[in-house]
Amino acid sequence: MRGRLAVRAVLVAAVPVGAVLVATVLSGCGAGMPHASLTTTPVPTPAEGCVSDDEQRLGGVALDVGNGATVQGVVLGAGGTGIVFANQAGDTLCTWKGWVGPLLAKGYRALVFDYSGGPADQDVIAGIDALRRRSVQKVFLVGASMGANAVLAAAAQARPPVAGVVSLSAHTDISGVDALAAVRKLTAPVFFVAAKDDVTAGADAQRFYDACPSPDKKVDLEVGGLHGISLLDDATSTTIEAFLRNH
Repeated sequence: MRGRLAVRAVLVAAVPVGAVLVATVLSGCGAGMPHASLTTTPVPTPAEGCVSDDEQRLGGVALDVGNGATVQGVVLGAGGTGIVFANQAGDTLCTWKGWVGPLLAKGYRALVFDYSGGPADQDVIAGIDALRRRSVQKVFLVGASMGANAVLAAAAQARPPVAGVVSLSAHTDISGVDALAAVRKLTAPVFFVAAKDDVTAGADAQRFYDACPSPDKKVDLEVGGLHGISLLDDATSTTIEAFLRNH
């Protein structure tokens, strides 16, 4: 891996794939907008070893994802602009935690979490609510693969609208997640990223771009066949940072 992904590789190697904070990882998409609550007492330290005791104490947040289910997340940084990061299938919050450091240094606040086992878009919406309850009014969404589908679906529902969405390798071949229907309702700024030779997401990125009514949309079809977070070399990371900065 290149650039920041070297950090990710170290973190993921140290954490069992599929580890969870409270509930089982992996989910599909659904509807509705549940309420996210911030706990007033310390929440349990996540199973992921990448989260320190201090990070959990200062940023631990319980996300109410509906139907009595709660999943733990961690808010990192103290900036006025927030980003909710959604994992791709098989990854944990540590995947994104290894990438967000430069953004935190530039004044962003990040929320990372593991999926509840319910609709993934509702987990993202709960994350949006959690950041806004911490007085973060400008919120971006970034997701990879299944997480990209989740952030597109969440952005189509979020009120007030999010500041922008970054989709890494969203695709139609995910059971229960209709990303195409979501982008047809999406008016927030959106940046679709995929590799041309990615058999699942390459063609869909252009398809999503064409179907999206947002007046502020961009698509980047990269050379090769990398998928999801594997696209995040230094050049792509810089382009994403520019998208965030310009919105």
